Amino acid sequence: MNRLKLSISFSIFFLLVGINFCTSAPPSKQIPRDQVLAKVNGDPVTVGRFYDFVKESKSTSKQAEGKQRTKEEMLHDLIREIILNQKAASLDLSSDSDFVMRRDDHMRKFLLESMYQKEIVDKALASDQEVRDHYEKHKEQDFLIPEKVQVRDLLIRVQADSTQKDYKRKLKKADQSALKKINEFHQRASAGEDFAELCRQYSERGGPDISGNLGFIQKGQNSPEFDSTAFSLKTTKEISNPVRDSLGYHLIQLLDSKEKSYKELDSTLFEGIREYLKREKISESANNFIDSLKNATPFVYNEEILNSSESPSDHNTWVLAFGEGDTIRFELFEAAQSEYKYNLNKDNLTTEEKKDVLINYLALPVILEKVAKQRGYADSVEYQAEKRTFTLEEAKTRVEAERVKKDFPPPAPEEREAYYQAHKIDFPSLGLPIHVYHIVFLDSLKAVEVLNQINQGADFVEMAKKYFPGESEIKDVAYDLGFINQGEMPEKFYQAALKLKEGEVSPPVKTSWGYHIIKMVEKKEKGTSFTDIIPQIERGINLEKGRNHIAEWEKNLFEQGNVWINQKLLQKLELPKPEG
Repeated sequence: MNRLKLSISFSIFFLLVGINFCTSAPPSKQIPRDQVLAKVNGDPVTVGRFYDFVKESKSTSKQAEGKQRTKEEMLHDLIREIILNQKAASLDLSSDSDFVMRRDDHMRKFLLESMYQKEIVDKALASDQEVRDHYEKHKEQDFLIPEKVQVRDLLIRVQADSTQKDYKRKLKKADQSALKKINEFHQRASAGEDFAELCRQYSERGGPDISGNLGFIQKGQNSPEFDSTAFSLKTTKEISNPVRDSLGYHLIQLLDSKEKSYKELDSTLFEGIREYLKREKISESANNFIDSLKNATPFVYNEEILNSSESPSDHNTWVLAFGEGDTIRFELFEAAQSEYKYNLNKDNLTTEEKKDVLINYLALPVILEKVAKQRGYADSVEYQAEKRTFTLEEAKTRVEAERVKKDFPPPAPEEREAYYQAHKIDFPSLGLPIHVYHIVFLDSLKAVEVLNQINQGADFVEMAKKYFPGESEIKDVAYDLGFINQGEMPEKFYQAALKLKEGEVSPPVKTSWGYHIIKMVEKKEKGTSFTDIIPQIERGINLEKGRNHIAEWEKNLFEQGNVWINQKLLQKLELPKPEG
């Protein structure tokens, strides 16, 4: 179907936007960066601003036929962004209580984070001498590389069935037998036989190295009896006398040894210690800072409320008074108390726990905010800039939200018929109609990765929406191809889909568009009727209405702006050459 091909072509179009600009300087003729290329409601667009916009976009888009986007299109995008920002800046959101609440909450967090950064983090410094002192003080505890020995072990196990009545007698017999064997092997090794070969033939230790080589070991990795003997050997190739532990009898041969040492205080460890000391200082300073504020604040509790198991009839009753006229009411306390109980998995709180909720969860944020304002953090340039940015981003979101319209009324029968007649070529009836969903990728590895997620339980539709590369306005419907027939999609796609059972998902299928993951929704046993294709028709109508709405919205947007373009300069201007 042409509509389907167009939709997938748009997907590929967005996947292919991967050509980065070299923007170190305008190519060829050096046009001054301060030369005015355009004006938008009096706001000058210089050549430098245009090149910076190109740089920030990080890539040039390609049209469906593969042609590089023109400078006119790039300038159009920049002008649209400027008009959007201007329109957003003109919105007055001060009367929107929901926005004001979210803005105040955001700014409160920003305020406290600013004070925390400047009062605590920025002052928490660790000097080079402090780092060296910490290293020396904790050298044995934290930076010791303990003594190690590399040994070979020949083990004869002592085993008996503890469920039998004569267990002790059999254990004694097994011990005697094992001791006899180990003494024999000790004599043979002492006489010059290859100890590694003896281990290969007779050791019951097991493990990856049948020659008994345990590699380098530290104290504590084996039994105390084993360690005591292994670490007492002094000469390479020296073989111990038989050693008994809970496993049985051992002969231990020393292969190599490493004396204890310490991690070198190189630059990596040095900076690691510095960061550790800074974190410790930050934690200590933060606690001291908070404690000082709490100690300087008078708190008065409503003991009657705290000691009662019943809620007061008036939820506006005060529970805590603090500072200079601040009050926590029961309604707020009750909500915080419920969350506190949930976190502690408790049904009831003690009086002390209730006070903890009041002070640390409810009063402390108020105290910190007041202190931050008293110290001028709310008057800082950073605070005011963040407030403006938050407001502008919210306004831009609202302006851009007008671009998308999804609540179109259901198409009337005449509208469906007219659309069908105008798009008959999109609705052939060849082959067995199959209803499929799909996701398309340029990268086969990404297709396999997403397929694995789906096979492990991820929802196919959610994955399709997440990885749809085209316009966000159609991602909610573009994955659903509806009922398709042979010829509407590449033959390889159709045949692969046809083999699937309902609910089954295919491995990646390669076509000229990329790698498809296909899910079979439904198969029909007969040709497609008009009723069958009504959902496809309605999707097509809504997509068409959506595109028309976007075009009209953008037209109206540009009509709101007084735009002047220096056409002569634009003709001389060249886009930077794409990399690669």
